[in-house]
Formats: sequence, C-alpha cells, structure tokens
Amino acid sequence: MKPFNEFSDWAAFFKEISQPEGIVLGTADLVKATGVSSSQIRYWVQQGYVKTVDDDEKRSHKFSYRAVFRVRAIKYFLDKGYTLAFAAEQVSYFNRLNIRLQQIVLDRMTDMSADADGNVEIALGSVDAHDELKLTLTPDGQTRFWTVRHEAPNK
Repeated sequence: MKPFNEFSDWAAFFKEISQPEGIVLGTADLVKATGVSSSQIRYWVQQGYVKTVDDDEKRSHKFSYRAVFRVRAIKYFLDKGYTLAFAAEQVSYFNRLNIRLQQIVLDRMTDMSADADGNVEIALGSVDAHDELKLTLTPDGQTRFWTVRHEAPNK
C-alpha cells in the first residue's frame, strides 16, 4: 500500500467520494445529526420545507445527505429568531448557490496534493493561455489563491 504522500490522484478520489447520491439517513439519524426533534422534522416535511427520499416500502421517512445540511441551516435561522418560512426561503437560496459552487470546484479541479505539514494544494485549471490557478489550504484554516505562469515553449 502506498503511503499518503505517494498517492497521486487526489482530484479523482475527491470527485468520486464527494457525490451525495445514494446516501440516505433515517429520521433518527437526522435527529442525531442536526439536533432537531423528529416532530419538528415531520412538520417541516408536511409543510414541504424538507424533502424525503422515495421509499418503496413507505414504512419510515428517509432523507438525503443534503437534507442534513438543509435541516441544520433551517435550524440556524430559527435559532437566530427568524420565521420558518423566511428560514426555508434563505436556505433554498443558499442551497442553489452552494450546489453551484461545489460543481464549479469539482469541474475546475485538475489536481490535488498534500505535503507533510498538512498543506493541501488544489490546482483549479487554466486562467488563460499561460497561467494556472492554484489554491492552498493550510492546517490552521487559511486559504491562499495564486497563479503559476507556464511559459510557452520556444519554437
């Protein structure tokens, strides 16, 4: 088995495991993951604020991986004193942005590597004919964007 720093296809690995499709949770799992009561979740489902995954047996509600984030986000707004309707509206807006941002990163990522200090470098593809955009994430949570200039070959 290759050690962590010798594995070279992190971009493909990340893209593969980041797909939320097929990950489903039961109500009890959603309650644990969000801190929202099952009765509140049932009400939000009835009101259409949270969607369930189709269950052929219809015995219990199943929720997608994205529902965890939706429920947490609604709870965040409610805890800040906003109404349920406002919270759901804001969360829907955020979800559209978030899904798009995730797709941009996954579409643009061409390479990813980590060093022994825990810095993660992500290549985000060409900016123009000569520059490639890079992103560095440090262990202390800092991010830095930068470009690498690739000189055109001499003819």
